[in-house]
Amino acid sequence: MRLLILGVDSSGRSCVAEQRETLDFSDIPGLSGSTIARMYSTDSSPPVLGPKGEGMKSPDNPPPGLLTWYTVSHEPYGPEKRETIATVLHHRNVLELIFIIEGGGDMMLGDGPHRVQAGDCIVMEGTSHGLRPGSQGCRLMVFAIGGALAA
Repeated sequence: MRLLILGVDSSGRSCVAEQRETLDFSDIPGLSGSTIARMYSTDSSPPVLGPKGEGMKSPDNPPPGLLTWYTVSHEPYGPEKRETIATVLHHRNVLELIFIIEGGGDMMLGDGPHRVQAGDCIVMEGTSHGLRPGSQGCRLMVFAIGGALAA
């Protein structure tokens, strides 16, 4: 399982700010035989979003503090496909926690494409992004929490 935490570089482009190839599991006190790997947490409610970077704003945004949980299935993207809101850089006023269930493709960021695949976990704090699914398409699960824009 790989963890990608997206952010914005010094040029204002969306990028992978942190990447972990493995997770650090530790024992859970009082729960013998069980371990936990803390992947990401917030310290405010609603979560405060980082700089969005470039890209258009998507109109689908839950209000600050509210949660939406959904699964998206993308068909394969190829040269004959035209760009959509999903494939070009866009951002939402949400903290998105994404798990790629099946398939994969290229996560399009301001600094270029980043290959993603089944099993990857992605954290986006309002970051500009796009997804161009690979030849198998891409199915992902998303938890989106409406965020507050940084002051």
